[in-house]
Amino acid sequence: MTGQSNTQLLRGWKKHSLLPGGLDDCSLIVATFKRPGEIVQLLTSLVNLSHPPAEVILVDGTPGEETESAIVTWARVNPANFDLVFIKASAGLTRQRNTGIEASTREIVFFLDDDCIPQEGYFEAIRMAFRGEGAARVGAVSGAVVNEIGKPISVRVRMRLLLGLIPGEEIGKYYPTATSLPLSLARPFSGTRPTDILPGCAMAFRREVLQKHRFSAFFDGYSQGEDLEISLRVARHGGWKLLWCGDAHVVHNHVPGGRPAPFAKGRMEVRNRHFIMRRYSAAAGIVDKSRFWLDIVYVFSYDLISMVAHPKRFIWHAIHAFGVLWGSVSSVIGPPPYQEPPPDRQYEFDLQSLDVGGVQ
Repeated sequence: MTGQSNTQLLRGWKKHSLLPGGLDDCSLIVATFKRPGEIVQLLTSLVNLSHPPAEVILVDGTPGEETESAIVTWARVNPANFDLVFIKASAGLTRQRNTGIEASTREIVFFLDDDCIPQEGYFEAIRMAFRGEGAARVGAVSGAVVNEIGKPISVRVRMRLLLGLIPGEEIGKYYPTATSLPLSLARPFSGTRPTDILPGCAMAFRREVLQKHRFSAFFDGYSQGEDLEISLRVARHGGWKLLWCGDAHVVHNHVPGGRPAPFAKGRMEVRNRHFIMRRYSAAAGIVDKSRFWLDIVYVFSYDLISMVAHPKRFIWHAIHAFGVLWGSVSSVIGPPPYQEPPPDRQYEFDLQSLDVGGVQ
């Protein structure tokens, strides 16, 4: 502990920029967990960009030193046009992102998953969306995940539409049924368009927004739905506009490592969706609430059918179905309560200098 009694001291290091070209008003925060190869690949992609953020903060929740060692090795031999900050923190996506927010110093704060690769012009395009004419109320902007966008509609989603479980076909809209269409169904586009949903793998916020809103600690551990929750909170409680930038291209490689087991995933899918529905669809009528629970029944039934249709994944679908069932029962018996704490400072940082050999 240091300073105030309610702050925690976190240690790490910093390597100062050796080259010009970083965007001075931009920070990038990356929460990483057990992915040393992917985080090094992301860093390499950043130094190959003309204009990356001038501040890159890596918050590592990996037990042990494997990830940090890989980053130190990379940093010692690669000159970069951004300050590189490494912080060791407790694991948990929302916790790590909030740690990065407190450590960052710039006006526009970007978030990327550690298995993402931004393409040339990504940061400039989103920065322009914050700076353009009439953009004063734009609080957050998402990028376009180009290896996912434009995909054909799946049988699973097609059936949900046919059954009325998703009540509309507007991509990027959050419906009172706590459902939405996958952003991957959108066609490639240029410019910006309004959205209700920011994909957690590629998004950015104004500093002013993050001074009042942090990622909810309700979504502990791996998290699922934390990006949707903060999207809705910033727009509905903060009054900010959210935009989707079609010119900010990023590739998301979806590395399987670090993801939850099927039971935890199934339970999380239901409880997290139920939590968001109760918070942001409280005024929904009986029809929309019935659609929500029918959609959960559909997810459960889909697992049962998949157990037969895909016998090689029988165990995975069986365990996932049990997680969905358990999450449903627990949500009905004990709906998950959570009160967002004020965005007070939680951390202080002791950062050694990598430039002078402070980190071995």
